[in-house]
Amino acid sequence: MKHIFISFVLSLSVLVSACGDFLEEESQSEVIPESASDFSELLLGSGYPTTSSKGGPDFSFIAMMDDDCSFFLNFLNWDGTADYFVESSTAVTYYPIYTWQPSLADYDGYGNAINESPSSTVYAQFYERILGCNAVLDYIDKAVGGQEKINRVKAEALAVRALLYFQLVNIYGEPYNYNKDALGVPAKLTADLADEPIGRATVQYIYEEIIVKGLVEAALLMDPLEIVRQNYRINQPAIHILLSRVYLYMERYQDCIKEVENALKQGAVLLDMVNSLGTIATGTSYNPISYDNPEVEWLFGACVIPGGNYDAFNPATSEEFQALWDKVNDQRYLAFALAPGNSDNVVYISKPTSNYDLGQSVRTAEAYLNRMEAYALSGEDQLALSELNAFRKKRIIGYSDQNYSGQELLSQIRLERRKELCYEGHRWFDLRRYGMPAIKHQYKYEKGGALYEFVLEEKDPMYTVPFPTCLFEKNTLLKQNDSRNESERQGNIID
Repeated sequence: MKHIFISFVLSLSVLVSACGDFLEEESQSEVIPESASDFSELLLGSGYPTTSSKGGPDFSFIAMMDDDCSFFLNFLNWDGTADYFVESSTAVTYYPIYTWQPSLADYDGYGNAINESPSSTVYAQFYERILGCNAVLDYIDKAVGGQEKINRVKAEALAVRALLYFQLVNIYGEPYNYNKDALGVPAKLTADLADEPIGRATVQYIYEEIIVKGLVEAALLMDPLEIVRQNYRINQPAIHILLSRVYLYMERYQDCIKEVENALKQGAVLLDMVNSLGTIATGTSYNPISYDNPEVEWLFGACVIPGGNYDAFNPATSEEFQALWDKVNDQRYLAFALAPGNSDNVVYISKPTSNYDLGQSVRTAEAYLNRMEAYALSGEDQLALSELNAFRKKRIIGYSDQNYSGQELLSQIRLERRKELCYEGHRWFDLRRYGMPAIKHQYKYEKGGALYEFVLEEKDPMYTVPFPTCLFEKNTLLKQNDSRNESERQGNIID
């Protein structure tokens, strides 16, 4: 086993750029993980999602495809003329993603090839982290250091791997509630480094056999243990909140509700933002996606806002998004820094936007939103309405209870979800499970030129992102998504 692990760690050091201090402080030839603590460090360095500057996985590009993102047409040049960002390098580079071109994984807007090797792809970033989780799971049961420590590390590895597969299959596979028999992604469940082709498992297999089973086993292992918070590792409430998210996507509403209740029993708290005005109003001491926010049970992963702050594609100044808000009383509008600045009209969102900051979280607000949507979708309108009104009272000054039912109630809950979880990596995935509605994006090719509108049609194939072409050179059993075979999209002039 030791010889196997020496070989494994040497290979892993090539595949994964950051394996933690525990691997950096000793000669690679002497590193043989044996204790539960060793495996814990290995998992933190090579399995846990990290910042984009350290390997991610960084899937922020999908945020440029949803309806919260718009081309920044209103920014003025220094002389007061319009079209400051038109023809900018950012606008041109991200054009294929923003306009849902079938070549978006292969070429930028200048026609330059991207993802020229498999190792440079977001897809590879996911599997590098999955490899780290698998390495721990292959050997953790034989580690020394006490059963409780072993169980904690094993639970973390199972849960982190489940999250990675959840994100991966929601990028490259069709929505579970639309076509669970569709091809998902390859299922790699061991750290075997054999470079052999592997086909795609179905969306159903990835969800049921890897994601759900992994999270359920993780909860069983970790629930009896002490709950530890704010240590950058997944904990018990975070596992249950993730399970509630997965069950909501699978339309298993009673299971979703149960998992939220489990998280709340374990002490997950919802911040009363209305009565936290002093903290929020400072603008510097509160960051919603950080451990400054008591709702955050787990902080991890790369920022999901591409290019730092979208630059030419600035979401929070779009008319549609701004129209959603009570700009005076909704404390999130202030806390998330969604108001355009006076001098440059740019929104500098307070949610992490740096390649060097962890930019994702599992937090209590999502748990409540998951549960109220599950109530509504299972016919429990009164429970859903009560929870929605109570939630808004913790967010909006002077809020008065409203009376909704049926489809309007569901729409209001999903509106609340859109606002609360904006720019946290949820919107694109939510749109997919909502039925993949049509989206429109506006774009200008030239300064002073015509305004074009691009349309992502309802249930458009591009709701399932194509794989980078370079992947097929190495994995001959991988099958491409239909979205790659679509014709290049041509926008319609609207101005």
